[in-house]
Amino acid sequence: MRLSSKKLNGNRDDSLYGLLSSYKSNTTYIRVLVSDEKNSIAVLLADNPKKFFTLPDDTFKNYRPLRRLEMGVAKVSLKYVTPENLTVVLGPLLGMNIPQERVDVTSMLKRDGYHIIETSLKFKLKVLQGVKKMINMSPQKKYELLEKFFSADREF
Repeated sequence: MRLSSKKLNGNRDDSLYGLLSSYKSNTTYIRVLVSDEKNSIAVLLADNPKKFFTLPDDTFKNYRPLRRLEMGVAKVSLKYVTPENLTVVLGPLLGMNIPQERVDVTSMLKRDGYHIIETSLKFKLKVLQGVKKMINMSPQKKYELLEKFFSADREF
């Protein structure tokens, strides 16, 4: 196996994207579901979009997924960060400004690989603002989030 010239010279890419490149395989996929019948909105996070289809069918039977245009975002994924990184650093509500007693959080990251936040449709605007904030996170913020995750992991 041939070593690249960067490795031979000992040069490292210390730019922000160079530092994040080791986390290139990490991605968080986000799905927002709305049910007018149940008057609720749900945010689903997974590291693989295939895991959205492993959810119990009866739970989100009457929900419809929001499109990117309805959410006001260009993409529905977050590069370099896993759902576990987000939940550990930002908390189970992912930094959304919603009263904790009005939210039902289901975290199945270890077992099934998804995290669900479900609340009343009354908080739709706050939920969508939180999702936009997550998706539009700058690379600097992503790196800071990863640093906090790994430093929190080492504290005893």
